[in-house]
Amino acid sequence: MKNLRLLVLLAAGASLILSSCTQAPDPEQDPNADAAYKRDHRTEQYREAQRSNVNY
Repeated sequence: MKNLRLLVLLAAGASLILSSCTQAPDPEQDPNADAAYKRDHRTEQYREAQRSNVNY
């Protein structure tokens, strides 16, 4: 019984981990989705540098 509970718990944890990892869409099939994915996964410094109201 304990082994079954442990197995179910491990399966649920693995499912959660795998579902939280997102894969980049294929740019050849959907360029707009690929561009949106890249925008969402930029680092904050890169986003700051791309803003038009940067003070020098």
